Amino acid sequence: MKSLTLLLSMLCLASAIYAETFTLSPTDDMYTDPDHPGDNPAITELWTANFPNSGHFERIMLMFELEPYSGLELESAILHLTRFYSCATGGTTSTTFYAIDQPWNEDTWDHTEHITYDEDVNMPFVFSGTGGNTIVAFDVDMTAFMQSWIESGAANNGFLIMANNNQKFSKFYSKEHSNEGYRPTLTLTYANDVNDGGVTPPELSACNYPNPFNPVTTIDYSLAEPGNVEIDVFNVRGQLVRNLFDGHRPQGRHQIVWDGRDVHGRPAANGVYYYRITAGASSITRRMVMLK
Repeated sequence: MKSLTLLLSMLCLASAIYAETFTLSPTDDMYTDPDHPGDNPAITELWTANFPNSGHFERIMLMFELEPYSGLELESAILHLTRFYSCATGGTTSTTFYAIDQPWNEDTWDHTEHITYDEDVNMPFVFSGTGGNTIVAFDVDMTAFMQSWIESGAANNGFLIMANNNQKFSKFYSKEHSNEGYRPTLTLTYANDVNDGGVTPPELSACNYPNPFNPVTTIDYSLAEPGNVEIDVFNVRGQLVRNLFDGHRPQGRHQIVWDGRDVHGRPAANGVYYYRITAGASSITRRMVMLK
């Protein structure tokens, strides 16, 4: 156990030095359904289907704020989705992701109108697994798709998840769902700047292990110079769960443990959390998952 903890710590430190990771929640998400104009889409759900026999042709639209990361070298992009329903006889929906080519937002877009998209920027993905009313988590590798999207120079209007022909339902939870652990997120990893063949040491780096955890995790962070440090844990709604540290720290590597409890000492619920470390003018945020 001791050697495993040491290995996790070393891997954590290595990833912190060589890459920066950001986990984003959607700014907008919805699905369109032109064939049922009298039905209002469920705000907590995202549907995709393309099945003429039942008259269902729903498409999912997702938007993430990517402007703060423009100009950085993207290493990976992973979309996290939670499916709660699919066809009971198969549980498979073959889809294609497309870059959306017109502006929209969930508050004003007509849900009975499918949005247009760029056919040249696309990727296939098959949502498989157990069918019926079963919770299935997906980690969709969108790295090549995002890189192609960036190289095309197209504006960020989000992306579309469209079921291929004769594909039955897959239904996912949206960012409005009450269980924050089921909401969609996008995890982006960017390379740090390279200078003279070596990695430029970041002013602040961090990761936590284990992740997922139950219910204790260690946050490992490094400071390029001494200074005041504040470490806070937030839920996906941006609400403060716990302040872990607020004080001075010397240059170098440090660790702090979160015991999975909130500011009142109560056990936090299962789900996604974020810890933010602020040191001087630098600040980083990381995603972690509690699974009991």
